[in-house]
Amino acid sequence: MGPIVAAAGAFAPLSLLSVSAIMLCIAVGFAQLTRIAPNAGSSYSWIRMAFGARAGAYGAWLLLLSNFFATMATAVPAGIYTLDLLAPNLSQNPMWDAGVGALWILASTVLLYVGIRPTALVTALALALEVGVLLCSAIAALIMPHHAPPAHSVAAHDTHAFSLTLFGFVSAMTLGVWMNDGWEVSASASEEVNDDSRAAGRGGITGLLLTTVVLAAAMAAYLRLGSVGGFTANQADAMRFVADLLGDGFWRPLIITTVLVSTSSTLWTTVLYLSRSVFAMGRDGVLPRGLGRLDARSEPLWALLAVGALVTVCEVVTGFSPTAADALTEVLNASSVFLGLLFVCSAAAAVRIFWARREAVWGGVLLPFVGLVTLGGVIAATILTEERFLAYIALAGVCLGIPFAAWRGRGVGKAAGDLPGHCEPSALAPPL
Repeated sequence: MGPIVAAAGAFAPLSLLSVSAIMLCIAVGFAQLTRIAPNAGSSYSWIRMAFGARAGAYGAWLLLLSNFFATMATAVPAGIYTLDLLAPNLSQNPMWDAGVGALWILASTVLLYVGIRPTALVTALALALEVGVLLCSAIAALIMPHHAPPAHSVAAHDTHAFSLTLFGFVSAMTLGVWMNDGWEVSASASEEVNDDSRAAGRGGITGLLLTTVVLAAAMAAYLRLGSVGGFTANQADAMRFVADLLGDGFWRPLIITTVLVSTSSTLWTTVLYLSRSVFAMGRDGVLPRGLGRLDARSEPLWALLAVGALVTVCEVVTGFSPTAADALTEVLNASSVFLGLLFVCSAAAAVRIFWARREAVWGGVLLPFVGLVTLGGVIAATILTEERFLAYIALAGVCLGIPFAAWRGRGVGKAAGDLPGHCEPSALAPPL
């Protein structure tokens, strides 16, 4: 929330609603694709299915890059809020935040190895707590009078809205891609769903809509209680700032605990998505084939261990940022841009696949086409107008994917579901 408010001011909820409308067009395309081609690789597999092995390898690069940054963008605040609760004097120390965030990544990896069904149960309980506390705190924010932030919160607490610029609004929309991200995780588990080909698609659309409604409503309520200046000054831990605005007592430990639950559940669902995708890439030969093997429990253990280890190392590296806010902003911006590019390519794959098959014209072709054009414009505008550091990161990521695609896409065997055939039975067995 903090970086989005810093970019769009009081129009932050509107920016989230705007990008969510775009993402809904793409989510409908995902639903159509999971129906005809359920695959643990999801976006990567569909890009390959539509455009060939090298394009698929490039999609794999974007998926890996975006989700590695996404995992760090979740682990950084996990570390911040853990220390906010246990050792507040260390909560803005980047190295401590990175170290605690790395421990959260390792814990998420262990939970996923226990099994996807226990993980789903824990996630459902976490979701109930998150939504309940968000709605209760939003109602409290609506009925409480506005007052100045606590003394430790700096910068323009009497300013309710900064002047809106088109560039700021577009930047906030790009960050919104990450804020409501997660709806596509169901697609990566589509091979593990039994008997209902539409379940993964319904789950993605439902998750996107629920997330958007709850977050936009809560943001609007919090902005009424606080101020744009206050949230901008506290963008690394905006919900702790909300807790302080609501007053002393039970709000601070309750909200900080809820944020910890939220970030931890986001961590293990992101690692789930990433590990299933790495498994599919290993199965197809885009990554080393050892990563595409299942253990005796039919779990993608080697992919899970590789993801957990690499992301943990990358999270520790964020500790060298000058401040916690800098670390969060850098990984958020990079993750949002690469996620957006991945969604654009996925939407293009839906258009290509359903154009050839003449199925589901609205859900498979027209809506994904609207999504890819509008989201592509938002991402391009963000790269062109943001600070040069983000542009350099984006350019480096895009360019480095080209030799990777040429290398790993060469000589790779045909994947299940490649056009013009159909998706073969799941390699993840037994199905849930």
